[in-house]
Amino acid sequence: MILSPKHLPRLAAIVGLFTNYGLRDFAKRQGLLGLEGAGLADAVGEAEGDVAAKAKAFRERLVELGPAYIKLGQVLSTRPDLLPRPYIDELEHLQDDVPPMPFEQVEKTIEEELHARISKLFESFEPESLGSASLGQVHAAILRDGRSVVVKVQRPNLREQLADEIEFFHELAVFLTEHTSAGSRIDLIGVVQQLERALVDELDYRTEARNAAMFRKDLATFPHILIPRVIDAYTTHKVLTTERIRGVKIDSIPPIARIEYEFGELAEEFAKAYLHQITDSGHFHADPHPGNVFVVLPGRENPRTPAELAADDRRQVVRPGATALVESENEARALAVAAPPRDDPKLALIDFGMTAHLTGFMRDHVVRLLLAMAENNGDAAAETLIEIGEPREDFDRPGFIRDVSGLIAKHANQTVEDTPAGVILYDLITMAFRAGLKLPAELTLLAKALFNLDAVTRSLDPSFNPTESIREYTSEIANKRAKRDMSPSRLFQLAAETSDLVRALPHRLDVFTQKLVADDFAVRVDTPQLGSLLLGLEKVANRIFTGLVLGGLLVASGLLMAYQRRLGIIGFLIAAIIGLWMVGTILISDRRSRKRKGKNVG
Repeated sequence: MILSPKHLPRLAAIVGLFTNYGLRDFAKRQGLLGLEGAGLADAVGEAEGDVAAKAKAFRERLVELGPAYIKLGQVLSTRPDLLPRPYIDELEHLQDDVPPMPFEQVEKTIEEELHARISKLFESFEPESLGSASLGQVHAAILRDGRSVVVKVQRPNLREQLADEIEFFHELAVFLTEHTSAGSRIDLIGVVQQLERALVDELDYRTEARNAAMFRKDLATFPHILIPRVIDAYTTHKVLTTERIRGVKIDSIPPIARIEYEFGELAEEFAKAYLHQITDSGHFHADPHPGNVFVVLPGRENPRTPAELAADDRRQVVRPGATALVESENEARALAVAAPPRDDPKLALIDFGMTAHLTGFMRDHVVRLLLAMAENNGDAAAETLIEIGEPREDFDRPGFIRDVSGLIAKHANQTVEDTPAGVILYDLITMAFRAGLKLPAELTLLAKALFNLDAVTRSLDPSFNPTESIREYTSEIANKRAKRDMSPSRLFQLAAETSDLVRALPHRLDVFTQKLVADDFAVRVDTPQLGSLLLGLEKVANRIFTGLVLGGLLVASGLLMAYQRRLGIIGFLIAAIIGLWMVGTILISDRRSRKRKGKNVG
């Protein structure tokens, strides 16, 4: 594939991001500097400087380039196989701080989306924003019924602006996959698809609304976890209205509150709630960084959890919800456990734009992986990663298992503070990349979630050990699944499947014996490398045959020189041409093979 000419300036800009901000050597190793059209193959080497300063400048440059690149940076923050650790750490704090929209534009968007004047929709609406980002901004408001809410409004014309950027990223991913060494090791197309899904989800606020409602229902069994309720009638794909959380950021808890309240149990419940998302439903909040988690202290006006609402609900019969979101709220209250005491602190989660889904296959393997990591079983962790990954031809399985076991053993001997699960998983992903094992993108989102989970729980309680919670919860999940497999319904299913096999067995044996009698039985052996082997043998045979022809021609020409000198000279000339052609072909072929081998090693 050839990159479209209109995208060549952007290609140069992308490569410039690496060469100008301390990543030139990385770009060179991945084959980016020699790309036709990049115009940077002969550029002067990057200046020496502080790595942290360059990583910060790299993050700031992404913000300047706009929302598509900001989201790209957020995706890259989950990919330690693409960027060095200092850059990953810096991108973890990527915030798109941009000038706010004029209030006139906010008002226009709300009135167009909700089909009413803003003064009719709200009792009051704060013109000054609570926060502004590249995709939208948030305002505080009060509904006509007195509820405090926050209203997120999308910036105008975003879809048109981002469509061209996404097209470029798609084309670039295919181009790099075909022309760089990085493309043979990393699922670049998958990275772009992950970026596109994140942007599509964040551009449609109804998706975030559904995510919030789903998490509110899934976490209803954790009474101290508060997910603000979505105001359905005030939500469209460009406007999102939710209940307002009044709390303190997780990293700004007042010292007096730490004396008055015990946050260790809150950290434990939060960790189990997150593990429940990952291992049970498979749908988890992929970005639980401290800015998205608030401590809700008693005495302040705040929304209520499904458990609190269910405890206060005196209705004998619950009416079916008029919309999917209302019905989801009814289900959340039905699932809720006993409400906690009124003077207990709670944790509130906001911003559900970045989420991840795990298939049943991935959930089962993630449970095994987390349990192996928690129990310091490096061999089991390595085998699980191999099962969910895609090994390359040069993948060194014994070496990878040995390296993973060494990494797990090293962390087993360190203190709790030095062994966050997210960091270990990041290291395992990087190790797999270097060994030639391509892992699914969902695993990097899981590492990001575990990394931020560790940060949140330690902010609540510095002595909290999330690894112990992971060990206990994954063991509990594994036991539940083992009991489920031995349940009467599962045994009945196995019996039915066995019955089907036994019923079909006589017919299959009859077909098998008929083929044997008719001499129509064949065995197919699938050998992926057989084609390359046959091609190599064919090349050897061709060279031997050409050598024999050349030898015979030389002998015949030598004999003719005594009787037909002219024919002998012609024979020698033909032999010389054939010989030169053979030597040239061999040299060119060997040089190409060395280049391909060097590219795969790099």
